[in-house]
Amino acid sequence: MMKALLTIYRSLPWFKGKLRLGKLLFSNYVNASHEFTINAHDGVTYTIPNTLENIGLELIINGVYEKEVLDFLKANMKDHSVFFDVGANVGSIGIPVAKTKKAIDYHCFEAAPDTFDYLQKNIESNHLTSFQSSNCLVHHTSGISHRFYVSALHGKNSLAPTYSNDYIEVGAVTIDDYCRMNEIPQIDWMKVDVQGFELFVFQGAKALLQNQLVKNILFENEPWAEDQAGIERGKAQQFLLDCGYSLFDMQGHVWNNQIETRETMIWAKCVG
Repeated sequence: MMKALLTIYRSLPWFKGKLRLGKLLFSNYVNASHEFTINAHDGVTYTIPNTLENIGLELIINGVYEKEVLDFLKANMKDHSVFFDVGANVGSIGIPVAKTKKAIDYHCFEAAPDTFDYLQKNIESNHLTSFQSSNCLVHHTSGISHRFYVSALHGKNSLAPTYSNDYIEVGAVTIDDYCRMNEIPQIDWMKVDVQGFELFVFQGAKALLQNQLVKNILFENEPWAEDQAGIERGKAQQFLLDCGYSLFDMQGHVWNNQIETRETMIWAKCVG
């Protein structure tokens, strides 16, 4: 009975406070350590490893993860776009975009092998046809293995031991090398979510970025995560500015790095 009610609740349109209310109504599904398979919004089916952190929790209760980000990408990305999803996790952002936009060429990257297995499963269960998934770390240098810290908090896996001291060795690739090997001349949209290490991703795409062959980039501004990564705050933003990009928030307002210290998303795009 409770499972059926949760399914109905998840299918409801998003509203402010839906997650908070859902956590009260369906407390047995909060902080659960086992996997779930659910039907979510946009006709997407997910298998998630647990609800120990926000990705799994939002999907099982809201039926959507980071709705504002997802709505932004669906509204601004054109059909037939080349879409790179760096730090794809279980596909909570990339899969609904790839499924709802026509003929998207979807390239997703996830470093943690266990999480990558869920990403693969979700791609297959949603019958995506034009995709390439890579179990690797996107970095500033290709061909080198790095310590990657993993835990049951699958959305918090990182190059920094912020949430766990357990690590695995993961091979790295740069975006420049990946595009060269796969004969991809241009990226229309790149979403980057790598727990404060966004600068490394951009440094590994330097050739593309200097020629403005990545048309739009959506990435997280997380000052605390940059601190944990040992990267100077705002360094990633400055790298993009130096490559000739303009920075905005998702409402289209010019980004002001001098005053913005909260966690939010930045939209870097070619202008002119």
